[in-house]
Amino acid sequence: MAQPYGQNNLAIFAYGSLLTDPGEKIVPHIIDRIPYPSPWPIEYARRAKLRGHGPTLVIHQAGGIVRGQLLVLDFGVSAVDQVKELLWEREGRPPRERLKLMQCDGFGCVLYCDLESTLRDEELNPESLARFAIESVCQNPARNGIRYLAQNIEQGIITPLTYAYRDAILHHTGAVDLVEAEDLVWRSGRILQEKEKGR
Repeated sequence: MAQPYGQNNLAIFAYGSLLTDPGEKIVPHIIDRIPYPSPWPIEYARRAKLRGHGPTLVIHQAGGIVRGQLLVLDFGVSAVDQVKELLWEREGRPPRERLKLMQCDGFGCVLYCDLESTLRDEELNPESLARFAIESVCQNPARNGIRYLAQNIEQGIITPLTYAYRDAILHHTGAVDLVEAEDLVWRSGRILQEKEKGR
């Protein structure tokens, strides 16, 4: 690696939403972003409460290697506990043992979050993922599974299920793209809510 980083440098390995939205407490400390492929396979194998129970990316043996980044921070390795706290808050305060350390490319310390997979093997398919994503829109309009998928595709984060998952959403909603799909699901959900109120 050509960048002048070494054993005193601290970084976070990021993929998924951590790339586009590291969180307001982490962003001010990022001094560089280095492209770095995931050291493990990644797939949409977790339903996240913070995203209306829509599918999110986690480490999973059925997945594939995806684009990621090392977010180089202006902290030295002595601040690892402080950075763990920032990452813990950003990731929704998971069990603390899910925050882990790895060595890579000469860095003194690289932090990452290894969230647990919550989908059963039989649910890890395009149809189930599409259903969970569609249901998530009305549960959390601002942070849902369809928008999350669209943002990951835009970042070039592609797993073995990505395109079939996207196509299943488009098929079920009749949309031409994920932006339209999210809008259609939201509007249809609002109509149903209004009908329920009118009863």
